[in-house]
Amino acid sequence: MKKYFTFVSILLALLLIAGCERRTKLYVLSWGEYISKDVIEKFEKEYGVRVVLSEATSNESMHNKIQTGAGKYDIVIPSDYMLERMVEDDLLIELDFDLLPNYDESKFDPKLQELRNNYFEGNKKYGVPYFWGTLGIMYNKAKPGVKELVEENSWKVFFEPEIIPNGVSVGMYDSSRDAVAAAMLYLGRDLNTTNDKDYVDAEAALKRMKYAQWGTDDLKEAVASKNLDIALVYSGDFFDTLYFFVENDIDVTFDMFVDQNNNNIWFDVMVIPKTSKNVELAHAFINFFLDEENAIENASYIGYCPPLTPVYEALLADEELAPLVTHPAYYPGNVNGTVYRHLGVDIALKMDAILSRVKIQ
Repeated sequence: MKKYFTFVSILLALLLIAGCERRTKLYVLSWGEYISKDVIEKFEKEYGVRVVLSEATSNESMHNKIQTGAGKYDIVIPSDYMLERMVEDDLLIELDFDLLPNYDESKFDPKLQELRNNYFEGNKKYGVPYFWGTLGIMYNKAKPGVKELVEENSWKVFFEPEIIPNGVSVGMYDSSRDAVAAAMLYLGRDLNTTNDKDYVDAEAALKRMKYAQWGTDDLKEAVASKNLDIALVYSGDFFDTLYFFVENDIDVTFDMFVDQNNNNIWFDVMVIPKTSKNVELAHAFINFFLDEENAIENASYIGYCPPLTPVYEALLADEELAPLVTHPAYYPGNVNGTVYRHLGVDIALKMDAILSRVKIQ
């Protein structure tokens, strides 16, 4: 009897596994910790599918995976300038808005809509905003004088070593687009310049500082653990870390400053690449995340600023979340900023070369 029961149990388990394997799979290429697993599970249950998440290390790696066909993804979540490049390279399908009943332009933040309206022609046909934010300066507020140093000098803290006291360490984002952009902000130049002299000056500015650490996600972790005092980070990275500390009742010894008058504003978008084998299901996925209830749950978990005004207002009305979402660094709608544009492969290679030379000096 025991042997029979064991055999039946194994058989049932194998049937369940086989059933799971037969479920339609939706392949999503995104960033680390950028989608609520609970919302994903709700989608899987409602549509009887399995979502397979893959993490990208950069916008450029996303582009490479789609262009080379290295991954047959159904949904990709690139940033603004990579959306432009993907459209230019004919990698995306135009969205079918009949399959997106939850899409309503009037619900998107007015500032974000202004940015989209002034962006490259036709961008709205290919991508739906997912989250948006700014660049900023994350700092160790536990170290005396660092808060005042950052707030009084803004971008100067990354390019003027003479103002940095002994014992204060500075980290820079290990991305050519962002490191060069920080230099352009410091110099007061256009973030989307194609002028050679601007890039010469930006490289000179980057070379003046001896950065204690180059990194991406590890920068926020280093500041949060007081192993780094100042770092260039994305606003969402800061809030992701802040949410984690608050939820786990850990003492918060870090903060973030956002230059409200001179900055980058970014927005990430949900797109469907031509590699998709499940186009209708991909639309259903986008539509699911446009549902206000799902969007609230997703934004509450992720910590980035949602693009939908009703979702943002719901977070403000949440007593637990209100202290976080009212932080000056959270909402990009009050920031005077510029969206990155795709400047062509030659400029991208120029920025990569600048970063390489700066890092090996």
